[in-house]
Amino acid sequence: MKWRFPAFGLFAALALCLFAMPAHAQTAEGTPVSVVPPKYDIAREVTLTGTVSSVVKSTTSEMQMLGGSHLIVQTSSGKIDASLGGYTLKAEGALSVSPGQQVQVTGVMKTIRDQQVFVTRLVQVNGRVYRIRNEHGFVLAPEPGKGVTKPEAKGGQL
Repeated sequence: MKWRFPAFGLFAALALCLFAMPAHAQTAEGTPVSVVPPKYDIAREVTLTGTVSSVVKSTTSEMQMLGGSHLIVQTSSGKIDASLGGYTLKAEGALSVSPGQQVQVTGVMKTIRDQQVFVTRLVQVNGRVYRIRNEHGFVLAPEPGKGVTKPEAKGGQL
């Protein structure tokens, strides 16, 4: 089959690239606000220590959390919702934590869906450090035969 307008396909592809811009909304003051959540900023990362009040393995309609597993941690400054992602508490080698345990979580506090959520990158419990996300905030996928989270030896880098 012979194309009548061979350059049309190239033009259409270039037009799509030109109009593929991030979605922004305008605030009352006229400044653009990104619809997409901000990137994980490792420079804003903090480490918090506290006691696990509850472990949530999936979202419930009454809690209206992000999908995936969560730890509700009581710290000296109040309770935080530590988001762990979808794979952390499942399969062999998974993070094992229960209410009443002391944990140390490292991550970034974000506002998602009008709620404060602690996006967790590392969890230290029972002398082991579990890597939940990489330095860019992406949840680490399970490795076959190695479990879901990536445990490090005690004294590992936080």
